[in-house]
Amino acid sequence: MIDVTHQVAVITGASRGLGAGIAARCLERGLRIAACARTQPALNGAAEQLLTVAADVTDHAAMTQFCEATVERFGRIDLWINNAGLLAPIGPLRDNDPAAFARHIEVNVVGVFNASQAFIRHLRARDGEGVLLNISSGAARSAYAGWSAYCAGKAAVDRMSESIALEEADSGLRVHAVAPGIIDTDMQAMIRDCTPEQFPRVQKFLDLKAKDGFSSPAFVADRLLELAFGPEGAKQPVAMSLPLEKG
Repeated sequence: MIDVTHQVAVITGASRGLGAGIAARCLERGLRIAACARTQPALNGAAEQLLTVAADVTDHAAMTQFCEATVERFGRIDLWINNAGLLAPIGPLRDNDPAAFARHIEVNVVGVFNASQAFIRHLRARDGEGVLLNISSGAARSAYAGWSAYCAGKAAVDRMSESIALEEADSGLRVHAVAPGIIDTDMQAMIRDCTPEQFPRVQKFLDLKAKDGFSSPAFVADRLLELAFGPEGAKQPVAMSLPLEKG
């Protein structure tokens, strides 16, 4: 594996699920990590290697302050992973609660805007290179009945990422919207609890659980680090998907 020791990475939504798994693997690989979530992430790492903060991605000022605190602690940021996101509301759009739909877009789209802007401004201020990885989904590229909010939000992340790539071509920033594959998190449990009326494709995810067809967070983290710091990363398109750990 490539040596990523002493690189500095930020991970949002790192209190559980994929975000927590990515953060843990990055710490194992020797990166210095700044991790945030609405509740302060409980991660194990040496004090000189880890910064954890309770910060909501929907709060623009909080994301700016989180970025500044990371730079003050570690001197710079090399990689920013926007992982924080919601799945709910699930079900036909006609039945969605408007407030839940609006909250979804606030977290999954506005949250990516807030965090991305903080990182981009940091890069331009220090005149350096960096990589922005926005966690997307296959649902950005293929519609699912029952997931109108999730499909819309992730599609917006893909297009936002492509626009950022064009805007920041001269700034040293590289950006990717990455569909990470299917990982067995609380989000997957929520999917499996759906009725076919809420989510007609639920059986697909029940079958995945039965055959343990998931990628692990550590596998995803290693692929993301290869993308960010490996020699082939710059050749990848902005909107892309990771390979599956299990075929």
